Amino acid sequence: MQIGQDRSGFYSYTPLENAFGCEMPKVEKIVPEWPARTPGETVWFCTPKQYGGTGKMIAAWVEPQRAFAMVMPGDWQQIQAGGHADGAMWEFALEPVGPQQTRLIARIRGGQARTARARVAGLLFWEPAHFVMERKMLLAIKELAESNAGVRSQG
Repeated sequence: MQIGQDRSGFYSYTPLENAFGCEMPKVEKIVPEWPARTPGETVWFCTPKQYGGTGKMIAAWVEPQRAFAMVMPGDWQQIQAGGHADGAMWEFALEPVGPQQTRLIARIRGGQARTARARVAGLLFWEPAHFVMERKMLLAIKELAESNAGVRSQG
């Protein structure tokens, strides 16, 4: 719930994100004052002034302490009209696996590439880049959650 340019960034390679003008913050702690995202809320992937304000997804499904999914703005409009998402979707879910363990599951579905060139760029650049960035993000979230759990269990 803390991810996004307007909150804690993406817990990934912040200098790399900022090299593309994202102006990512680097918050490495849980900030309990931040409320849970709400359906329809914009999650910025870079500052709104960058890329004509297109670097964003919309929170579509929010279950605090359980699941969070984002869709592209056009898909959010379709969902609001009673349809379903056709484009990219990024979901995070927490699944208990024991009394003291939880698994974080991240899923992404990309939108349909419109051209052969876009498909090749996706396969050769965007998919590998997303894998590297998301892996770093998940490892950082794991470390943050485990260090926060240790603080809670001692208090």
